[in-house]
Amino acid sequence: MKTTKTILIILIFYLGFLNNALGQVLTEEKNKSPQELYDFHISKKKANKTAAWITLGGGVAMIVGGLAINLSGDWTADTTNEGLWLSYLGGATTLVSIPLFISGGKHKKRAKIQLQNGAVGFDNKINYSGISIAFLF
Repeated sequence: MKTTKTILIILIFYLGFLNNALGQVLTEEKNKSPQELYDFHISKKKANKTAAWITLGGGVAMIVGGLAINLSGDWTADTTNEGLWLSYLGGATTLVSIPLFISGGKHKKRAKIQLQNGAVGFDNKINYSGISIAFLF
């Protein structure tokens, strides 16, 4: 009986500290100005495009290197596939660049919206009114 009480007290004590130890502090995000959002999206676009070009170039280089290894062999049955794994890896690396290009394009569109001081979202309480005149020649 005495050990059950002790275990129960230790368990309650443990659960009390566990809640405090694993609790997270929620911070409110401050609204950023359109210029800050534009700068953020432009930097993300540049980073994604740079990474995409690097992976595309690296993938193409690996494909070419794998093919060069295959073509430089002595054409026996056991040496014709030496560079094949490098070509496959280069093809996979080249395909990885596609989502990076797409992500860069999305950030470019979002930056363009912020540049025009537009608001994207459902509950933005911003009203726009204006008049525009276009002269076509």
